Amino acid sequence: MSEVGPSPDPLTDPRRVDVARRLAAELTGTAPFDRLAGIATRLVGVPSAQVVLLTDVAVALGGAGRPIAVGEATPLSEVPGSVAVRAGAVLVVPDAATDPRVAGLPAVAAGTLGACLSVPLQLASGDRVGALSLLSPTPREWTDRDLLVAREVAATVVTELELVAASATVRSSLTRLELALAAGAVGTWETDLTTGRISWDEGNAAIFGVAGPVEFATDEALVGRIHPDDHAAVEEAMRAALAGSGEFVVEIRVLRADGAERWAVTRGRVLRDAAGAPLRLVGTTVDVTDAREETQRRLAAVQRAAAIAEVAVELANVTGMPDLAEIALRGCRAVLGASGTALAVFDPATGELLLHLTRGLVDAVESGADVQLPARGVDLPLDDALPTQYVARHGEPVLLADRAAAVARFPGMADVSDLVGVGAVAALPLRVEGRLLGSFVAVWPDGRAFSADDVAMLEALTAQIGLSVSRLQADDQRDAAVRALTVANARLQLLAEVGRVLAGTLDIDQQLDRLAELVVPALGDWCWVVVTDEQGRMRRVASAHSDRSRREELEAYVRAMVTGMSDDAAARVVTRTGRPVVLSELDAAYVERALPDAGARAMLAALAPRAGVVVPLVARGETLGALGIYTDAGRDVRTEAQLDTAVEVGRRAGAALQQARLFGQQRQLAETLQRSMLTAPPAPDHCEIVVRYVPAAAGAEIGGDWYDAFVQSDGATVLVIGDVVGHDSRAAAAMGQLRGLLRGIGHHTGGSPAELLSGLDRASAGLDLDTMATAVVARLEQDDPELQHSETRVRWASAGHPPPVLIGVDGTVTLLDDQAPDLLLGVDPRTSRSDRVAVVDRGGTLLLYTDGLVERRDRDLDAGLAELRRVLIDLADLPLEQLCDQLLARMYLPDTEDDVALLAVRVHPQDLPRPPEAGPQRVPPGIEPAPAVRPPAAG
Repeated sequence: MSEVGPSPDPLTDPRRVDVARRLAAELTGTAPFDRLAGIATRLVGVPSAQVVLLTDVAVALGGAGRPIAVGEATPLSEVPGSVAVRAGAVLVVPDAATDPRVAGLPAVAAGTLGACLSVPLQLASGDRVGALSLLSPTPREWTDRDLLVAREVAATVVTELELVAASATVRSSLTRLELALAAGAVGTWETDLTTGRISWDEGNAAIFGVAGPVEFATDEALVGRIHPDDHAAVEEAMRAALAGSGEFVVEIRVLRADGAERWAVTRGRVLRDAAGAPLRLVGTTVDVTDAREETQRRLAAVQRAAAIAEVAVELANVTGMPDLAEIALRGCRAVLGASGTALAVFDPATGELLLHLTRGLVDAVESGADVQLPARGVDLPLDDALPTQYVARHGEPVLLADRAAAVARFPGMADVSDLVGVGAVAALPLRVEGRLLGSFVAVWPDGRAFSADDVAMLEALTAQIGLSVSRLQADDQRDAAVRALTVANARLQLLAEVGRVLAGTLDIDQQLDRLAELVVPALGDWCWVVVTDEQGRMRRVASAHSDRSRREELEAYVRAMVTGMSDDAAARVVTRTGRPVVLSELDAAYVERALPDAGARAMLAALAPRAGVVVPLVARGETLGALGIYTDAGRDVRTEAQLDTAVEVGRRAGAALQQARLFGQQRQLAETLQRSMLTAPPAPDHCEIVVRYVPAAAGAEIGGDWYDAFVQSDGATVLVIGDVVGHDSRAAAAMGQLRGLLRGIGHHTGGSPAELLSGLDRASAGLDLDTMATAVVARLEQDDPELQHSETRVRWASAGHPPPVLIGVDGTVTLLDDQAPDLLLGVDPRTSRSDRVAVVDRGGTLLLYTDGLVERRDRDLDAGLAELRRVLIDLADLPLEQLCDQLLARMYLPDTEDDVALLAVRVHPQDLPRPPEAGPQRVPPGIEPAPAVRPPAAG
């Protein structure tokens, strides 16, 4: 029993090295590979990437993250791509220093390579010629997405390499063609049918005995250069070409300038514009004087070469497989007399063998079999029943001289022959760089004995077609990679925009309205969002239609759907199960089960959905609602990527919905607690007191703003407004303590405002409250109303608080800020505080407020006070309740981040009855206040 030796090293395989060297020799720049490497680095998030060809050294093709010089060579043992190519698999290295496969690389030892992801570059021929490597200076984990991106970019690099190989083959073929034309003494000419101008190249001019190239203004210059007996043949040939097939071949006798007469064959073709009008005649001329038989043989060879040249030129611009068959037919018909051609090409993505016929064969099949052939090609069975698939599968040419030979070898050809009138058949394999791409088939209506020249012509034509097929497939693969990247980028952009919208506000209705606008038309033509409340009841939150004129119609349908849908409806199934429901089609039976109400079904029918998907709004395992996305008849069928995106949008919306609900609950709790600490003001006989409190629009924290009013034992009314520094539960607790202390001190001592603030400062220090606050304490002192000149005074003291405002009966507005306010509470309990006094006219108003009314990020205190004064001048004549409401509506913005407390006092005129009592209210700007809360009787 013989021993098995070690497996050969793939890196040293001579064939592989030779293929890689040929590719390296054809490369002219790094641009496409630099671009692809750059795409990979951005998508994966690594600082550098490199593309290398592996011959006996690693040859740099391009890269990103460091300069790359084309042809820069590195020993194979120093690049991670060598490991991937040797293994024939993707090299995934999260930590290079600990991975024995790459730990010995110089870059790892130097500490510049911490992790790498390397993908072999494998051509369709199976040769692994290089690698794409993504490089990280530090260790990192590679995700499945990183691996997918690397594979996709590597596939695109391979496509570029295949194009390089194909271009080299085309250049070689054209060079051989040019040499053949020169060796065959073929001249070319062109006639502009619009201007009549004629151009000859040097070869054509030489045939006529003149130095070239030359141009003639009209064809009259040619009359004397062609034998008179041949004029009619030339004119008839051109006329027939212009009116019919567009091609002609005519033999003429050339009258040379030296008097000699030569035989020549000229072949021409009509080039037409898009409308079919002839533009130019192009053709070739061959001197066939020497030995007519030899000339005839040579003429056939030149015609074949010219046909291949023309086909090669046309194939260079072809954009689809059916066009390839038509171009090939023109070459076969002109030289070999073929009646039809076909291509059978393997689809790289699916492996299907797709048959593409010329228009004539398509018409014959469709009329004879009464079928409609698919535009993408006929899917052929992968068997050996017919020469088309036999050659495509085995790569062996098949030449069948007549119908009998065809049927004898392939019995199925009997039906084909009867259907399209096939006699002889030639089928040749389409190969590029050793890859079998399919087969090329030419047919003749009668029998044909294939000569060596015929076979050579067919092989040359097949080679040109194979190059074009390879190019088209490479273009398709590149386009598919670009489309995949575009779709992935669009999905990421949509999800990023969804995240931005859902994070922009805690108003869930506003969030979901914006979300619906994003989903349409990105994922569908219209959509709706429904959510469930704490009792499981469902309500419509948002909807959007790509046609804005139909949005009211959609809203009406969603309202009807929510109120009338059954348990079979997709929205209920999704909220019940937490799993998405795909509606590939909305058949009548399902719609009737889901929507028992005929009116709702009629509204759905008017919207005309083609298909839909309903995904859950899920957060922490709880389904909070559903998102329905529907497409109209004109939209493509939904893809898996779109479904995944819709599910992710639903998940993010569910998380935002849960967060908004928690925020609402916290905010409601905070507001309830805040209001429990703000009691209703008293209602003394001499004045009207109105209070307002508006919590901050942003955040769920409890505020530190407070107001208070109480009557001292001597009958004076004490007014308090304050603001604890901070905006959290600690500030709210401190506010409650300060408010209670101040009330107790004020009621017990009956002291002045300055005395009350000083007492509060000392009590806070003694009780170790450790808090700071601003405050204004005011005391309304009224003379005996029976006195002839009685008046009401306001005595106040300020601890760092915005100044009170006095509104006169005449509408004048005065800021009581003639002196700087005293130090804040909680800074120094020894601070000396002073009272100030002002007279309040009968019917005058005193306004106390916290800084949230006048201060904002975009406006300082002075500007806010100036604005407050302007607004109060406009509102001075309003009743006190309305004045407070309008003041909040004009001064307090909905997105303000601070609380606002107001306390307004209007002294009664002597001849007016006491107004009704009022209590604290939360009144957002622009909303009418709730009825006042009647307080308990004072004292």
